[in-house]
Amino acid sequence: MIAFLLFIVLPIALIVLALRMKPLVPRDERSSDPLGASGAAGGMFGSHGLEADPVSVREDTERVQFDLSALPRERE
Repeated sequence: MIAFLLFIVLPIALIVLALRMKPLVPRDERSSDPLGASGAAGGMFGSHGLEADPVSVREDTERVQFDLSALPRERE
């Protein structure tokens, strides 16, 4: 009976409870990053009060070319 309560009833009750909970801040008023990292960090370490970047832009990087001809050669 205890196994039934632990593995069947308790998970179902927690899922129903989680679906009925409402967020503290309405979704329309939230400003955060898509993955929610700033919200998690703000909850753990306190909020910094800055707005999230509206659009993430990838950094332009070029392939690095190394010139190995200027290195001294090893003696064989």
